[in-house]
Amino acid sequence: MITTITLNPALDRTIHINSINYGEVNRVGEIREDLGGKGINVGRILSGFTLPTMNMTILGQSNQHEILEYFKKDQMAVNFIDVPGHTRTNIKIVEKNLNRTTDLNESGLSVDLSSYEGFLEKLDAVAMKSEYLVMSGSLPEGLAQDTYKHIANRYGKQVKIVMDADDDVLREGLKGEPYLIKPNIHELENALDRKLENDEEIIKAAREIIMMYKTTYVLVSMGSKGSLLVSAQEAYRGGTIDVDIISTVGAGDAMLAGFIYGLYRKKPLHDCLAIAAACSALTISVEGYPRLDLDDVYDRARQVTVTKL
Repeated sequence: MITTITLNPALDRTIHINSINYGEVNRVGEIREDLGGKGINVGRILSGFTLPTMNMTILGQSNQHEILEYFKKDQMAVNFIDVPGHTRTNIKIVEKNLNRTTDLNESGLSVDLSSYEGFLEKLDAVAMKSEYLVMSGSLPEGLAQDTYKHIANRYGKQVKIVMDADDDVLREGLKGEPYLIKPNIHELENALDRKLENDEEIIKAAREIIMMYKTTYVLVSMGSKGSLLVSAQEAYRGGTIDVDIISTVGAGDAMLAGFIYGLYRKKPLHDCLAIAAACSALTISVEGYPRLDLDDVYDRARQVTVTKL
């Protein structure tokens, strides 16, 4: 089984408008609402691939029934605790005439120590049945920046820890010695506090992390420049596929889901990276957070060029 952890989920509401006239009444066009959160995005794709997947999260009491309907609609198993308040809503305003997107993100729930301990009690029963434990995204107010490290230390000897985070959450989480991390290039640069100008510098930086934190794989997403997969002995460059880009939101989560799928199915690393790139390409070609069709993914994966460096 694969277990995802999303400690700060969100409803993502996307509003389309030609352009905003500030201080005036504006009539909007299409409105779309999706359940977001990086771990949830990973879990949606993995469960769509029929892998046994459990999504662990924290929900606000005031709108938890609404949130649970989204899990039901997307056919996703969920285990959660609830806390006072409401699960946050993030608003994306897309101005078509200006090709501009403005994000209005709520801060989210506040989680105290007692609630966190309750979450861990639920996680205890699930984690020990899992092969992979995927921790993704930001942390809610009230939780320490080393929360992912704490979770990794708690379960890392029994399951493979996967982490996708940034800034201090990533830096602290690395101390938990995760099996796999998936930073984008900017997150990797921020974690190391230096610019990485080419593949050689990225590979060197990834291997510094591998040596220092006993990490097995570093998967670096780089948008239109593709991706790099680095281990202690090997490095692969993954190419991209030409698609019409509708939205890049969730592309990194899709890449991580595809790579985990490949690992779970014991596929060679170059195939894992091709599947990851295909999942990302299919995701950016639609709006929202799709459940991908595995046959479509394999068709796209055959178009991906993966080069061993």
